[in-house]
Amino acid sequence: MAFSPEEYRQAVDDYEKGWQATDTALYDLCRRYPNHTDRGGVNAKLWIIGRTYATGIERKIRTNNQQGGSMSKLAECLSKHAIRLDALFSRLRDVQEPLDISKLRTIIDIHGQFIALIQPELRHTHHSPRSFASKYMHFHCRAVPIIDTFADWALRKAARWQKSFWLFNPATGGDEYYATYVFRFWHLYQEAIAVGVKPKVKHLDYFLLCAAASSQTHNNGLSPPK
Repeated sequence: MAFSPEEYRQAVDDYEKGWQATDTALYDLCRRYPNHTDRGGVNAKLWIIGRTYATGIERKIRTNNQQGGSMSKLAECLSKHAIRLDALFSRLRDVQEPLDISKLRTIIDIHGQFIALIQPELRHTHHSPRSFASKYMHFHCRAVPIIDTFADWALRKAARWQKSFWLFNPATGGDEYYATYVFRFWHLYQEAIAVGVKPKVKHLDYFLLCAAASSQTHNNGLSPPK
């Protein structure tokens, strides 16, 4: 599927009119509470990002059967690992757009380490917090590509996998599924540049969501496969 500058511009226009204000509030929240030593700040980021972006992370965390128990347990986990997390997110703050391969390597490495910290709190070993982790990271660093079911589905259609997409092997413990997503994203990013677009990660993410929504409409309301 060829990249369409017109559809990209339409997506950007829709995003700026309808959703940019929401995301600006989330970026501001993470700028105000960048670290993980302030439990109040951690709670605010987890609840607001987690619920606003429908990450579903609370359904994957073991609960103590109290209201909000899953999110409280996750907040406790992040606070317990505050020193390590703050070191990781300090590296993330140095990553700025435009993207390049070195920055992608840093993003994938930090994403892998972040989900490794969360993994012991999950209900089932086969679950992965990769979508939540990418969204949480993104609002601390706009250069982080967000992965979720719909964006992943649309990107698979937009960038059919080729061996040449594989840029490097993730560091030990890295999430290969997320790495593959980022490599496809990078290919689409390069396609946009080739036709004269200066893409932003958030705009390209929304472009993929619009593509998924359009496909859903054309298929009589059926959701893209998970």
